[in-house]
Amino acid sequence: MKNSDSILSSSRLAELLAAMRGRRVLVFGDVMVDCFIRGVVERISPEAPVPVVSVRKRESLPGGAANVVRNLLALGARPELVALVGDDFPGRQLQVELGKTGCGIAGVIADPERETSVKTRVIAHRQQVVRFDQESILPFADALRERLKQAVIKGLAEVDGVIISDYGKGVVEKELFDLLVTETRRRKLFLALDPKVANYDLYHDIDLVTPNAAEAGQACGFPVNDASLPAAGARIKERFRSQAVVITRGEEGMVIFPQTRTPLILPTQAREVFDVTGAGDTVISVLTLAAAIAGVTLEEAAIVANMAAGVVVGKTGTATASAEEIFACYQRRA
Repeated sequence: MKNSDSILSSSRLAELLAAMRGRRVLVFGDVMVDCFIRGVVERISPEAPVPVVSVRKRESLPGGAANVVRNLLALGARPELVALVGDDFPGRQLQVELGKTGCGIAGVIADPERETSVKTRVIAHRQQVVRFDQESILPFADALRERLKQAVIKGLAEVDGVIISDYGKGVVEKELFDLLVTETRRRKLFLALDPKVANYDLYHDIDLVTPNAAEAGQACGFPVNDASLPAAGARIKERFRSQAVVITRGEEGMVIFPQTRTPLILPTQAREVFDVTGAGDTVISVLTLAAAIAGVTLEEAAIVANMAAGVVVGKTGTATASAEEIFACYQRRA
C-alpha cells in the first residue's frame, strides 16, 4: 500500500479534461428525482419536539443514474440513458429535464405500473433534518424487459464506455446485467459498476467497481479500514471478477486497486465537506470518461476523479463538477 501526493502536470490535466469532451457513455440503471427543501430553523414545534423548518427554497434535480448523466454532461460528454420511470408527473418531468440537457433519452421507458422514485430531503442550515422517499420497487413485465434489452443493444452501437448505476430500485437484474457484460465484452467496451449490496450476487466480469467503504465491507465480509484495505481490494476483485476496484471513503478520499500494481491511497481534495450526496456518481463518471482515452492509467484517472469528488462534496445537494472547477481544485493543491 502506498500513499500519493502526486500531481498531474497542468498540461496533462488540461489534456485529459479536453479529451473527455464529446465522449459517448451509455448509462444504465435506476433513475430518480432528488428534491431539496431548504430553510432555517428558528423554533421547536409546540405540537411535538421537532424543529420547524421555515422554507426558503425548493429544488428538484435528476438523481441516481440520472445524476451520473448530469456529471457526464458537466464534463462535456454525450451520455445515452437506459432506464425505467413511472408513467407519472415526476417521471415525465424527469424525461423533459434530461431531454433539455442533450442526454439521449430514447432508452428511458415509462412503466405504468411503477411509481417514479422521488427522494425528498429537508435541509436547514446545511444540515439534513429528514429524508422521505416515494417509490415502488417492483419486478417488471417480460415485455418491458425486452424493451430495455433492445434499448441497451441500440445504445451500445456508438459509445466509448458503459456505466451501470445500481441504486437497488429493480432495473439492474440478472438478464439485463448479463446482457451488458456479454455485449461490452464482445465490443471491447469499458464497463464500470456502482454497486448495491442487495445485488452482489448478480455482478461479474467488469472492468471497474466503485463501492463506498460500507459497501466494500459488505462485499468482503469484514470491516474496511486502513489495516484491511489490501485484503478488501483483493477480495472484491475476486468476488466480482473485476479488473480494478476503487473504494470511495468520503472525507478520507479513496483507495485505488489497479489490476496488478500496488494499491494507491488518495486523500480527499475537499477544503470542506458539506454533503457527500452523489459523490460516487461523480467518481464513476470521471473514471469512465478517462478510461475511454488512450494511454490513461487508472492512477491518473483516479487523481482527476478524486479532485472532482473534492469539488462535489464541498457543495450541498446533488452536485456536479465541471472541467473548470476540477482545474481550479488542481491549482489550489499545486
